[in-house]
Amino acid sequence: MAESDKIAPLAVFLGSELAGDVTGQIFTVRKNEIFLMSQPRPIRSMHRSEGWSVDSIASDMAPAFRSSFYPADRSADIFGWDPV
Repeated sequence: MAESDKIAPLAVFLGSELAGDVTGQIFTVRKNEIFLMSQPRPIRSMHRSEGWSVDSIASDMAPAFRSSFYPADRSADIFGWDPV
């Protein structure tokens, strides 16, 4: 089964009326597990009075924020058990 097959049911649920009361939440899927993640808080901000474009994000925002990026840990670095 493709990884997207594991994620799709949650995505469809969240886009349906069944999830009308589920707002502002962050979920992650790992095989047959669904996790509710803690709420992150802003750590950096950047303002452009003229708005943002793809190019200005690439040239200004990304380099400025890069030192504050979280590492892309593997699930084995976070979870002490194998996916189920």
